[in-house]
Amino acid sequence: MRLIAGELAPTGGRLRLSSGVRAGLLAQEHELLDPERSLLDHVLHARPMEVGAARSFLHFFLFGGDSVFRLAGQCSLGERSRLQLALLVLRGCNLLLLDEPLNHLDIVAREQFEEALDAFEGTVIVVSHDRAFIEHFAERRIDLTG
Repeated sequence: MRLIAGELAPTGGRLRLSSGVRAGLLAQEHELLDPERSLLDHVLHARPMEVGAARSFLHFFLFGGDSVFRLAGQCSLGERSRLQLALLVLRGCNLLLLDEPLNHLDIVAREQFEEALDAFEGTVIVVSHDRAFIEHFAERRIDLTG
């Protein structure tokens, strides 16, 4: 996943993505989020816009009211996953790379995350051990079991 995202260089061969592909990685442990930055600040940092527009954007990902002022480090794991997904969409990513996106999510957070993912119109590559999610979401599967 990190090779496709451009975060690692291949040790052999090469990896090329089409010029129109904008890949974005949703990190399993949320290490790409600044725990000391508010949700609103994350959005404003990703793309400068009016505060009202940023709040409306966050509302689409189920962050309403004063929740936009919470620090990312104070959010639940499900909220952090939704924030990461929102930031990837905001950055114009059309290829999402998801590493175990449902780990640590409760049922409600899972459903909310899957709803947001269903609305995404680009391509999604997912690494997951969650059979129910794979059966529901995947159009094609590659099984890498040994």
